[in-house]
Amino acid sequence: MHGDDIDDLIRLSWFTAIAKDIVSETTVRGVLDRIMARIGECFAPLNWSVLLLDRKRDELVFRVAVGKAGERLRGKRIPATEGVAGWVVANGQALVVEDAKTDPRFSSRVDAYSGFVTESIIAVPLRTDDRVFGVIELINKLDGTRFSALEMRTLATIADFAAIAIQRAVFLDQLRREAMTDPLTGLLNRRGLERTLERERRRVARYGGELAFILADIDGFKLINDTRGHAAGDEVLKRVAATLRATSRSCDAVARFGGDEFLVLLPGTGSEAAESARDRIAAALEKAAVTCAGGHFTVSLGVHAGEAADAEGILHRSDIDLYRRKEDRASPSFGETVLEAMDEEDVQEATR
Repeated sequence: MHGDDIDDLIRLSWFTAIAKDIVSETTVRGVLDRIMARIGECFAPLNWSVLLLDRKRDELVFRVAVGKAGERLRGKRIPATEGVAGWVVANGQALVVEDAKTDPRFSSRVDAYSGFVTESIIAVPLRTDDRVFGVIELINKLDGTRFSALEMRTLATIADFAAIAIQRAVFLDQLRREAMTDPLTGLLNRRGLERTLERERRRVARYGGELAFILADIDGFKLINDTRGHAAGDEVLKRVAATLRATSRSCDAVARFGGDEFLVLLPGTGSEAAESARDRIAAALEKAAVTCAGGHFTVSLGVHAGEAADAEGILHRSDIDLYRRKEDRASPSFGETVLEAMDEEDVQEATR
């Protein structure tokens, strides 16, 4: 076997090892971390980054940045048409710049963010199905030499592996989300709720704390479907879901776990705070009902708080509280009020 053949086998074995390492990850974060580690080993750059394309804003975002100015660069945005990275996005081609100061495609914006001076750059596209969705960019070598065309081709091959792995991770994440999400409202479904409850049980078992539930039940929902149509019913469901999500904290979980039943899970929340949250949600739902495309609606809310270890018991007692409140406010004229509201809408529609 000739020396060139041996070199080719070594190179192939090396790429195979990198490919297996990268595609073994099942999350985007994991893929990106593996890429960053491999790049650091292979190229010894002073700074290396992954920029992902935000198509809605036409900007490149520093999703991952490692090296001298990594902390300052992470999360920064640049126009998708600017600089060497912008050129790579626009042209879908890898690029090596041996001397940034003399290249008209170079933009000093990133140097202003990072505080260092760019001398040499490699930038390669991340793409799938002939569509560029990001850029891997290396800035300056630790030993002070310039990046070469061979290094550019090597990085481009790694980027091809990375793009496949990222696409796979995004697909898996989408499947996981769909499995735990209600398709109409975008809230957690029953499976997602059970997963969240299990996580809260583990958290409380380790650290202690309280847990509260707020149950929401749309009053007379069957009547809404029967008299206004299922499209109107769907609009009511979506408006209730959006309102619950908007009035909840980032740490809360909101789920649709029945046809017209919703649940807000409030970690670390006692009885008094849960009642305050209930009042806030009730007020927001009253306002939302006025402008709902599906017509006016009302919602009953039940609340209970206690030890998180007794999650099923809390859920049962909050369900009891919901129906107690529903009975307390019920009156013989409730059904008539719903029908009167509908009659008024019908009159408005007929006179437009």
